[in-house]
Amino acid sequence: MSNSITLQQSVLADVVEMMGDNNAMKSLRKFLDDLKGRDSDVMTEKERQEVLNDIREGLREMKLVKQGKLKSRPIAELFNEL
Repeated sequence: MSNSITLQQSVLADVVEMMGDNNAMKSLRKFLDDLKGRDSDVMTEKERQEVLNDIREGLREMKLVKQGKLKSRPIAELFNEL
């Protein structure tokens, strides 16, 4: 498994844990907004877009899971893959 997939799973697992906490979600939103505005020397535009797209995709998948349109995997299963 590539490092980027492992990182994506880790980030998504953290976001899933915060889903029920409005304050945490607001903080995440602020962080993402700040991330969008950072200097390009911190992260290239391509890297930034990749991270944001991965987060968007993960949040879309979580929405589908909540709607019952997509089956989720237990977090323990994800961690066992690591």
